[in-house]
Parts: sequence; structure tokens; C-alpha cells
Amino acid sequence: MAGYDSRYPSIFDLEKRAGRRIPHFALEYLQGGIGCEIGLRQNRQALDAVQLVPRYLRDISNCDISTPLFGKRYAMPIGIAPVGLAGMIWPGSELMLARAAQQAQIPFVLSMAGTTSMETVAEKTEGWSWFQLYPTHDWSITEDLIKRASAAGYRVLVVTVDVPVGAKRERELRSGLTLPLKLTARNLLFSAMCPQWTLGLSRYGLPRFETLSSYAPQEMTSLGGMAGFVSKLLVKGVTEEHLRRIRELWDGTLVIKGVLGAENAVSACDLGVDGIIVSNHGGRQMDASPASIEVLESIVAAVGERCAVMLDSGIRSGTDVLRAFAKGAKFVFAGRSFYFAAAALGDRGGEQAIEIFRDEITRGLAQLGCTALSRLDKGWLR
Repeated sequence: MAGYDSRYPSIFDLEKRAGRRIPHFALEYLQGGIGCEIGLRQNRQALDAVQLVPRYLRDISNCDISTPLFGKRYAMPIGIAPVGLAGMIWPGSELMLARAAQQAQIPFVLSMAGTTSMETVAEKTEGWSWFQLYPTHDWSITEDLIKRASAAGYRVLVVTVDVPVGAKRERELRSGLTLPLKLTARNLLFSAMCPQWTLGLSRYGLPRFETLSSYAPQEMTSLGGMAGFVSKLLVKGVTEEHLRRIRELWDGTLVIKGVLGAENAVSACDLGVDGIIVSNHGGRQMDASPASIEVLESIVAAVGERCAVMLDSGIRSGTDVLRAFAKGAKFVFAGRSFYFAAAALGDRGGEQAIEIFRDEITRGLAQLGCTALSRLDKGWLR
């Protein structure tokens, strides 16, 4: 891909550079988990424990990494997961990544708690973006969000179900990250040490919950006021009835994100869900939850071909993507990896991360002696 920077050949290299370009509180928000961050580390350890056995003496001249999903063929088996408050991580990052995803023909999932409106992202990406929804107490708002998503041209709706309560993330608290962001001497110093990040704010403005701002009272439209409004707006636990009502309203593809148990997965299929993203929210909601990759096989076995089972949480390389496919995933998503890239390289970050994944997936598939992702299954597991 044009513009590939060989100085940053891995996502881990991009993470290191991002750490030098964004304020400490933004880095803690992006990197951090919850509690003692056992779940965060477990994601990495569990992925590393998955071993794949190559099969040599084969012709691997042509390896196909394109992937069919929901009636569309994506050029790669990985998409960009939703990340809230993305404009605080790197100003303008959502549009940067959404455009890169469109050019690469992979999905970009916009968070309902994003800092770019759903209409703006849809207009700029011409059908390649998905929209993530958190159901709200005020059902008229939920209905309106679904109608707006449909009118804007989204065809895949992702309902996140693993945030029944807001998380207490100690790393963020220690960093001084609060909403509204307090202009303490420490935070001002952190910002002053990152001139390109600060310059980005002057270009894009202070981050706001753009998709949700129209629903809040006028006096609550600041970032801090909106944070309080949103925290009270979300339902305390998404129920089967919520999903049933959403299914009735949404004519497109419906996906739920945040499933870790086979029972929940089967119930979702019974309600007419088209896809499931197995996820522990990147280790950001419950420190004792299992790693996504650990429960993937049991969920695939439970639902069979009734739903497309996908995976996120902890994905940092093309090898991780292959590990997930060998365990039965039909698609994979990563959030932090792409936002590290945006923070590291700005406008060029999305292309860099996509090319890293493309290269590693292609090389890894060839190294395994497998010429198509559709043929990669548990037979390649050690």
C-alpha cells in the first residue's frame, strides 16, 4: 500500500509511538483495562497460547484472504471495532479510520459514544461502515437512533450488551481522566507535551458525543454534561425484550457484541440475531471474565451455522486473526490496534495498520500451507 512506513512494521511499534504523541490521560484510556487488569493480560496470554501447526509440501502461490460476511465480500477478515471518545485519543481519528477502512474494503464500526456523527461517517464511507448501539431507557431515543442509522445507509447494526453498568477503571482515575476533563496543572502539562495532539484539537474542536448531542437538554451539551446524560440514559442491562424490539425495528443485519457464554449466544440466535461478536470488551468491564478466544469454540459449537460468530478483544497481529479463524471465527475485529495507529501516524495511521494486518495474515496463511481462510479450521490447531 502506498505510504507504508517500514519504521513501524507491527502494531506494537505503533503503540510505542502513540505513547509519545498523546497525553498521558488519553494513553491510559486507550491502553487500560479494569481492576488489576487481569482480563486485559489474559486476552494476550490466551491468544499467545493458541499454536498453529504448518503443513508444508504445498503450493501456496495464491492465498486468498478475502472473507464473505452477511452477503458482502470483504477484502480482509478484520474490521475496526467501535471505540468511544475516539476524538480524545486522536482528534479526527474516526473519520481517518473510516476512510481507510472504506478504501481497504473492510468494515468500520462507529460507536454510539463516538465523537463524529453517524451521518457524517456514513456519508464519507459509502456503505462500508456499521453502527454500534447501546439501548436506552428512553425508547423513543433508541427508535430514533435506529431510524437515523437506516436513513444514513447503515446496513449492519451492532448492539453492545456487556455494559450493564459503567466501569470503574482505576488506571483512568489515577491519570486524572474525568469528564469534563479538568484543566489541572498536570493535564495542561500533559497536553503541552503533545503539540500535534493539541493542534488536532484546534482543527477538530473539543470532542463531543456528536450522535447523541441532539437528545440532551441544551445545558448538558458540553462533553461533561453529555457524559452524565449518557450514563443515565443507558439501560441497566440489555434484556431479551430489548433485543426483540430492536429486531422488529431493524430491517438490516443485526449483530450483538459482548457475548461470552453459549447460553446467551443460543438465546440471541432464537431472537433472530444474524451475528455474534464474542468479546470481553477488551478487558475493560469485568476483570474476572474469560478471554474471548478461550470461549470461542464452545459458542461456535452451540450455535452452529445459525449465526456468524466473530471475535474481538486483544487482537494485535495477523497471527491473532488466524488463531481466531482456526478456532471457528468467521470474522475478527480490533479496536485499540487501529486507534494506536491513528495516534501514532495521524491520517496515515489507518492505512499503516491495515497493511500490517494484510501482510501478516497473508504471510501467516502461506506459512501454514493454507491457501484460503475458508479452509483454515481446527485441523491446524496443535
